[in-house]
Amino acid sequence: MTLTPISRIALCALVALVVIAVRAMAADEPVIELLPPIESECCYHLGGKARAYYLNDQRIEFTGLEETFAVEGVLDGGIHQEVGDWLVQVEGELFFTQPFDRNVLVDDPVRESFAHNFDIDIVSISQLYLAARRGDWYFAAGRFVTPFGRFYFTNYKNNFDDSPFIRSEVIQFRETGVLAQWDPDNWTFTAALTNGGPNQDTNSSKALIARAGIDQEWFACGASVKVQDGVGSESQKQYNEHYGLDAMLRRGNWTLSGEVILDHYGFRRPGFDPNDITWGRSLYFRDLNKAPLEPIRGVGYYVNLGYEGAAWSLSANYGEFYPEEIGVPEHDTPTRRGLFKASRHWTDYLETYGAVFVENTLDNAFVDHDRRGLYVLAGCQFSL
Repeated sequence: MTLTPISRIALCALVALVVIAVRAMAADEPVIELLPPIESECCYHLGGKARAYYLNDQRIEFTGLEETFAVEGVLDGGIHQEVGDWLVQVEGELFFTQPFDRNVLVDDPVRESFAHNFDIDIVSISQLYLAARRGDWYFAAGRFVTPFGRFYFTNYKNNFDDSPFIRSEVIQFRETGVLAQWDPDNWTFTAALTNGGPNQDTNSSKALIARAGIDQEWFACGASVKVQDGVGSESQKQYNEHYGLDAMLRRGNWTLSGEVILDHYGFRRPGFDPNDITWGRSLYFRDLNKAPLEPIRGVGYYVNLGYEGAAWSLSANYGEFYPEEIGVPEHDTPTRRGLFKASRHWTDYLETYGAVFVENTLDNAFVDHDRRGLYVLAGCQFSL
């Protein structure tokens, strides 16, 4: 296999991380130490994760790819430096994901269109941004965590599909653009101008994302908005905007949180065949058109209860999404998802975990196959 330049760089970085870890362990010292200490004018950090897991996703049984063993990795790091009254930083996070075999079943136009969902980049940029802080002001430019809402659960997949519905199917986990934030006392006001889509933009339209809220250690709440006329160009353009509320309450080891969202989605114009989609289709029929220049609307929410202990991390989650009825039964059916996760911490670095979610079944959804709402994930993770 021929490696691309970015793959070579990422591989070298991963090897360097392993060498550092092995040498530090041999010396009975911490794996990663900040040099110089955090109080000084300049410091750096380096970390990562390695996962091996089993996945059975019955929603995609019609593709023949529902059950697999796989491995993933994460490499993250950054440099912080004080320059006068400013703290400047560079932060990065790379995802390493094992790809699927290339002999994907494409004996039907529907299966062929969904095959693009499984085109996975071996190395991808999860985050890479430059940032600066002075007092209550913070600025960033690059690819960063989406400043829409707040969530308080752990993910164990690089594609974040082990999440509540409105997080895995609606709100993007990462955005690329510029961000400004003012956070006096316990208040947070954030605004960002981003591409709106997952990667580089395919049109000149940009998204405005903003959140205003209160963020404390024991309590948080906020209101968010993402406004954009759509992602993509011409007849392929899809609506991509939503409005949301989030809240969190923490007592000891327990955290209760939730989000609610009003979503606008679907193709802006009629006439585009979803079977012609080449960038990945929705399992929930979100890539349809209601009427010319009119979005499909939907309302969703989830509630999450989490526990963080010395040996165990647990979370129980339930959510629903109610799409606007447009006369397509497969689309108009509400989605109800219950999600449970458990992680056992064996050492400071090693844990085993499991995640299960169950949602309502949709009969004859794809190629005479039901979309059976059962997702099972089990694996182990080593973290630095």
